[in-house]
Amino acid sequence: MRELLPQIEQIIVPIIEDSGCELVDIVVAGVGSSSVLRVFVHRDGGLNIDEIAKLSRKISEALDVADIIHHRYFLEVSSPGLDRPLHSIRDFSRNIGENVRIVKHSGETFEGELLESNSDVVVLEKDGRRLEIPVNEISVGKIII
Repeated sequence: MRELLPQIEQIIVPIIEDSGCELVDIVVAGVGSSSVLRVFVHRDGGLNIDEIAKLSRKISEALDVADIIHHRYFLEVSSPGLDRPLHSIRDFSRNIGENVRIVKHSGETFEGELLESNSDVVVLEKDGRRLEIPVNEISVGKIII
């Protein structure tokens, strides 16, 4: 099912955006009839369980109509939660003001308050020092809870 992720994204993004949300990530777990398609969505102010259930039904219906997944699978739609990895600029931008840990591809780790992010750098502050980390060097970030 991983090879279908671009098509799945194309189908579900308009539904998610029409609901006032944004797609954070799509993850496939398992294989064949025990596959799980996990769709993580975000909306400022959060989503309650009824809103997630409604969105899940809409996504499920759209995927059924598109008929691109030819085996049984389980669909899970949820909010990403605080402890999920930060990968994209949008992930970092959404969490300005939070304390984060960033791991570079080299293995170096940095922690501090997330001040800003753009397509070039993510800026942290710790103990009065500003640190600019080039985006292309970031492996993953995470909010420190």
